[in-house]
Amino acid sequence: MDEFIVEKYEITSERERSLTEDDAKLIRRYMGPTAVDDVEDHLLDDDRIHLSWHTPDHYVYGEFALKDLRVCLSGHYMPYMDERLTVSEQLVMGEIKTLEEAPGSGRLTALRVPMDMTPCQEIWFYDMNQQRFELLDLDYSSYLDTLLITKGIPGWQYLYADRRLADDEFRQLANQLELSLGTLEEAFPGHDYSGLRGRLEDRL
Repeated sequence: MDEFIVEKYEITSERERSLTEDDAKLIRRYMGPTAVDDVEDHLLDDDRIHLSWHTPDHYVYGEFALKDLRVCLSGHYMPYMDERLTVSEQLVMGEIKTLEEAPGSGRLTALRVPMDMTPCQEIWFYDMNQQRFELLDLDYSSYLDTLLITKGIPGWQYLYADRRLADDEFRQLANQLELSLGTLEEAFPGHDYSGLRGRLEDRL
């Protein structure tokens, strides 16, 4: 579309990503016995998809590098700890695996994978810039659905966190979200952005 300039579109895949029985066991082990049915329609055909884009004036932009769920679950835990977080947050941070990020932004989204192997479907958002670590009101499938319609605009995850955006530290982000949602609404009239707008208004 003329409204957007794609800077990067990369697909990484080492093998065909059909769902195998080993994949199903992996998902059930970490996410629970019914998880395969919940996520099967949202598995990627590839290991990783990386997209970045912007409007011609660069005022609106987005980026995401999304891993396939199976790559995420079989991958490594976060390799570092943010000591600025609370003790309880640090304990959770020690149990997350990165699902999606905008490289270089200081923000990422991760799945919680408890060390004791307790099935879990929590989605956490880490913002190094704001020193925030937020549990999101989303599961894996709804996260992907929302990522696709927001197209990786910065900070959209805060719309699903228990966080006010009216404070000074979030004012610039809130303004950017307002501008970005308006641009996406114009470019993609077939998508319903009213829920996202409502969430933004509720946090201002």
